[in-house]
Parts: sequence; C-alpha cells; structure tokens
Amino acid sequence: MKTLDKIWEMCSTINPNFKIEEKQEEIVIVRNIFKYPEKMRDFQDLLSKWESCGNAKPGLMSLKMPFWTGNHIAENVLDLKNYMPNSTECEYIYFYWNNTMKFNRNPTSLQTGNCLLPHNDPASPGDEESDSIIGLVNLNDRPVRTGFWTMNGKMYGDEETLDELGDYVFDIDESNYNQKINNGILDNVLNIEYSFNDAIFYNARLLHQPWIDKFYTRDNPRIMFRFSFNMNNDVDDDDEECYTN
Repeated sequence: MKTLDKIWEMCSTINPNFKIEEKQEEIVIVRNIFKYPEKMRDFQDLLSKWESCGNAKPGLMSLKMPFWTGNHIAENVLDLKNYMPNSTECEYIYFYWNNTMKFNRNPTSLQTGNCLLPHNDPASPGDEESDSIIGLVNLNDRPVRTGFWTMNGKMYGDEETLDELGDYVFDIDESNYNQKINNGILDNVLNIEYSFNDAIFYNARLLHQPWIDKFYTRDNPRIMFRFSFNMNNDVDDDDEECYTN
C-alpha cells in the first residue's frame, strides 16, 4: 500500500535560507519557510476536505495529519526545546467570506462568521498553565494578515479576560461593530501582513483573528497550513523563550 510519507518529506523541505523576524514578544515571522512552497500547496490535493467542526474554526479543513509532520519545523526552524513532539497538530485550513461551519451554534457570530472579532487557542481549555504555539503558513498568491487584540488592555486571554471578552462580544453585530471596537475596551492593536511562503508563529493565548476579505470564496478560499505545538511547562527553565532565533 502506498503512503504519503515520502511525498510529504519532500514537499515540506525547509528552505535553508529562511529568515526569522521578531515582531513582538512571542510573535515571529519566518520568511520563505519552505524550499518548495508550490509543492506544499499542491500536497493538499492529496487530502480529503471537510466542513469545519468540533472547534471554533469556521470554513473547511483537512483531516489532521500525523504528529511527526510538523516536528522538523519545531526543531529546525523555531528551535523549540520544551515542546511535546507527540502532540503536534498539523492541518490545512480554508477560510472564505461569510464562512459557515458544521453544527454552528451561532451562525451570526462575528467571531466565527467573517472572523471580525478575536479569540484564543489554549492548549487545554480551562488549564491556565498550559501553553501552545500556533503557526500559519500563507499558501496564497497574495499577502494575508493576522490581527492581535487587547481586552481591557490585556493581550493574553487568561480566564478572567476571556470571560470579559465573551460577555462583551455577545451583543456585537454588524450594526454596532465599528462602535464596539478600538474604544479602549476591545482594541485591534497589531496587524501583521505576510506573503506567500511566509509563516507566522505566536503564543496561542494571544487574542487574535484572521483578516478575511471578499476576494476569498468557498471555491477560492484562503489556504493556510496550520501548526500547533504544545509546550511542556514542567521543564525547569524559567528563562527559556517559546522560540529562539
């Protein structure tokens, strides 16, 4: 029986000339991360696509890939020392204007519709000690942006901040959106643009969201490759950064 292992290893070869740019503490851009980015984009054609479900991500998704498929990035690009290799998650995700999702409990939500409001992605929901790093590779022929936000001045979504965020965004809709943001309560404080074959990596606790525009449709979605690296916080090294140059 043929498998995809060798094809993936070739497609996901790291570009030896990649460059890391630190944008802010725990947010970095990796320029030209893959040696064969077109092959990375083409690899998705070998995978089945599904309506997104079981999480807050709208749009479409591939099935999650084996954990080892992203570990060369953790080790040879980010130089992670204290991640848990057996819990790495990798998948292709597809967003488009007026996203839908299977079993959508709130189809009018601006968080999961056009992703106009922030969220965060803790490694273990409800566990304030867990940490993870999210990585997104732009596989589109145009730049994309990721936005970062603060809620009452806090960019990290601890339990209290997430409760405040949930209460605050509950009544936000298209009619009052512009009045409810950038007002000292919920603020879009940073937007980072990155081009084809560039990747962004950030602490999953940061309040963030993808910017999606009307260019992207269900038949022509925003194609991203997503990594998630769970960190082992039992490592006794208070000075270690999540990632290093």
